[in-house]
Amino acid sequence: MSIPTKFAENMRQIITDPAEYDDFMASLNKERHHGLRINTLKITPEAFEAHFPGFEPVPWCEVGRYYDHQTSGSMGKNPLHSAGLYYIQEPSAMSAVSILDVKPGEKVLDLCASPGGKSTQIAARLAGEGLLVSNDANFGRIPQLIRNIEMAGIANSIILCETPERIASRLPYYFDKVLVDAPCSGEGMFRKDPASCLAWDEGKPVRMAAIQKNILYHAARMVASGGYLAYSTCTFNTTENEDVISDFLAENRDFEQVDQKRILPHRHKGEGHFVALLRKTTQKTHIADDLHQSRQQKLDKDFKSFIDAYRPTLPPGEIKTHNNNLLVLPQIYPDLTGLQVIREGLLLGTLKKHRFEPSYALAMTLTADGFSNVINLPNHHPNITKFLKGETFEINAPDGYNLFCVESHPIGFAKILKNRLKGHVK
Repeated sequence: MSIPTKFAENMRQIITDPAEYDDFMASLNKERHHGLRINTLKITPEAFEAHFPGFEPVPWCEVGRYYDHQTSGSMGKNPLHSAGLYYIQEPSAMSAVSILDVKPGEKVLDLCASPGGKSTQIAARLAGEGLLVSNDANFGRIPQLIRNIEMAGIANSIILCETPERIASRLPYYFDKVLVDAPCSGEGMFRKDPASCLAWDEGKPVRMAAIQKNILYHAARMVASGGYLAYSTCTFNTTENEDVISDFLAENRDFEQVDQKRILPHRHKGEGHFVALLRKTTQKTHIADDLHQSRQQKLDKDFKSFIDAYRPTLPPGEIKTHNNNLLVLPQIYPDLTGLQVIREGLLLGTLKKHRFEPSYALAMTLTADGFSNVINLPNHHPNITKFLKGETFEINAPDGYNLFCVESHPIGFAKILKNRLKGHVK
């Protein structure tokens, strides 16, 4: 890899010991480390290890694991990945949510969320309680965020496509925890993605720092009194890391720094990350209030027929109809008037010409005992591949919708007619 000269000069100022500097530079041309994070919304670490024994733990994330892609194969192509049992994630990227220490029941904002790795990590720590708001200002990045939220089986989330400024205007002092995984110059990705090395120039850290400071300014307004703000980047320079935090603290006297972590590839098994944890010390009360949702609603007759026929286990919350879509709203629900809301809670499915078609999102929140009709196959069964590819094939199963599972873990709904899988929702 051809390392930019100015980047190398900058790093010499950060890593002043000559021997350690040489170790750092050499590490950029070594094989990167592969990682995944166990999704505890769907499986325990012990049960995961029964499927994949011997994976080395990631020291800063209790559910993170390293894997050898040469001996383990492509973990992204394993059907258990399609079941959402784990999320493929660069190991050092797991550090930001770990340091934020999310607890069940909290209100958490992931301000720069796509593609969703940190959002799904937050949701697992919430354990189905509280509220996750995942936002990305770039609409083109939203579909991947939705897909990963759905595959992880998350029901208590709201997805926004908004600027930090507009969210802060609507939800000041609202969140217990806010994560800013800021856009950055990406120096920590040089080894993983050589294109990021080619895209780097010596002025990029200064340009990105200006963007980062603006995002932090608005993020700070949304943190509740006594709440926490985590700022992270996947870059090495101090301009986007320590200097951004120093300037922020100088301008925001109601915050204090309580922790900081740097991951460097010559010291740790990871590509590189910086995380700073800040606490809001003011005693100002919440300005934004939750909307109190009524649980009393008249269900659409086609949806009620689906429930009567298949007895799916649904999460608690108000059921809302929007553009022929049925959704279960999170039990904690803020006033989002004026904001561009992409998804509210769990999409149950769609009403189509006097019938209800269940969604992939609903399938991924269920368990094998949470639906009346279940097709359950062992991992790597050839029909699993056919199902994921959308093929039609013969299978012994009851007519109608079936929850299609691998090792008792759902990967979608199958539509069966006369022992023939005619279609599926994925």
